[in-house]
Amino acid sequence: MRKRFLASAACATLCLTLSQQATHAATLDDVMKRLDKIEKENAELRQKVRSLSAAKPGVAVPVASDPSKFKGNPVLHAAVASSPAPPPPPVRTIGGIPVKAGPLGPLIDNTTVTLYGSIDVSGDVFNPSVFDQGTKFGVASNISSFGIRVRHNLAPYGWDGMAVVAQLESQVDIASAPTERAAFGTRDSYLGVEGPWGAVKAGKSDTPYKKSTSAMDPFSRTLGDYNSIMGNTGGDNRAEFDWRMSHAVWYESPIFNGFQFSALISPGQNYAKDNSDYSYGDLFQCNGASARGSGSNFPGTGGAIPGNIGGNGCTDGSFGNAYSAALTYKNGPFTAIAAYELHEGTNRHGDDGLQPGLIAPVFLADGSQVFTGVHNEWAAKVGGGYRVNDGLGDLQLNAYYEWIRRDVSAAEQPFNERSRDAVFASATQYIGKWSISGSYAHAFKSPGNPAMLSVNDPVLAPMATLQGNLFANDASQYPIGGRYYFNDWASWYVVGSVLTQGPGAHYCLGASGHGYQVCSRDAANDTIGGATIKAATTGMTFNF
Repeated sequence: MRKRFLASAACATLCLTLSQQATHAATLDDVMKRLDKIEKENAELRQKVRSLSAAKPGVAVPVASDPSKFKGNPVLHAAVASSPAPPPPPVRTIGGIPVKAGPLGPLIDNTTVTLYGSIDVSGDVFNPSVFDQGTKFGVASNISSFGIRVRHNLAPYGWDGMAVVAQLESQVDIASAPTERAAFGTRDSYLGVEGPWGAVKAGKSDTPYKKSTSAMDPFSRTLGDYNSIMGNTGGDNRAEFDWRMSHAVWYESPIFNGFQFSALISPGQNYAKDNSDYSYGDLFQCNGASARGSGSNFPGTGGAIPGNIGGNGCTDGSFGNAYSAALTYKNGPFTAIAAYELHEGTNRHGDDGLQPGLIAPVFLADGSQVFTGVHNEWAAKVGGGYRVNDGLGDLQLNAYYEWIRRDVSAAEQPFNERSRDAVFASATQYIGKWSISGSYAHAFKSPGNPAMLSVNDPVLAPMATLQGNLFANDASQYPIGGRYYFNDWASWYVVGSVLTQGPGAHYCLGASGHGYQVCSRDAANDTIGGATIKAATTGMTFNF
């Protein structure tokens, strides 16, 4: 434009000069002076255009509206509209913080780390109803835990919808001296990958069988916990089908039309074919046994023997490979569950004394020999729940039926306390910040009892015969209580629980979750069958 302007101006000037030659003579100097003047005016014009363009970029701005102010070409000039700047690339954020990945590594990475935990401490009063035991008081920490949860988003690296997930969780003994149960990573801990298809994880975890009904128990981790009976094969202080499996791999599906499926496998990885040794990676813990608890082979637990690997001391429920699966369905207020679990080669030689290398058969008073052996054990359950508003507030109803079986021969049936049915039901009424709950759990009579545990009772000892072994070992539990919610994280509760049993039964209160179990045992740790156990507890729960 500038060249065309200068050329036109020069041409006009030159023509004007030539046309006036008749009047006066024009020299080259006159032409150059005029060109210099026009160039100066053009420079001033360009400066004005720049200043106006800087004031309003991208908009056509007239330089002047009065042609008389121009000594050159009387054309209205304007700035050329600039193209809009391209939009910035999208910025990925996590919690409002931009993710910046690059060759030098992320400045703020897309890994989220969450600290969480639960603290529950209670004061208890209880009576085991055993001849040399009276009313006792206690303070307990109940499933108190601390954990770290990590999620690393893979989407910025080309794996849309996928993430690496990990968790490290430990029991925290608030009220008691810590043991290996409180070592870091003793509770649900894993490493895995999740995506639109679900999640695959490896480590240790509560089984799908356990998780499927855990929300149905309003008295979880108190002395009214339903594991006194539910998931509990033969009573005592552990619920083997409400369990956390070590060295496991599991799959969790996404929720599809209300359905969710989960499955777990735990290799037994045992040194011994009958699963009587510790598993590879477990230095002193029998598979399927609680730490320092029943079946653990820890000194003072009733089953400990000298030695380690090769000692064949895991004979009180130690099993090999385990498989667990559950299918749940939730649609509005309605919930339904179905679950199954199998323990291969569960070793019960601790009841008959026939473990390899330590053959000491158990005989009853009438000369009958006890046989329990090594067999598969499995469990299945179906149930559901419904939530309705009854005018007072929401009312939550739950119920399920459970089958537990030990696959034994006909000759072993009189000693089979591991096969039985059970039923559970609970109701929780929400009124403002209160929830009032009650539940009922009942274990039906099993085919037999390994050694008629009431032999430890001087009154019932003479009846410890094969016929006496058929005495009823059913049991029923009746908890009731209330919880006040200060908010979504803190609450206070009070619970009372009664456990009634047939003369051959030996269930315990607080078998899972509570800081300790209340069992029908005397001062010598002998189990007394048929005891009625009573307890009351109050405490606080704080989740963060």
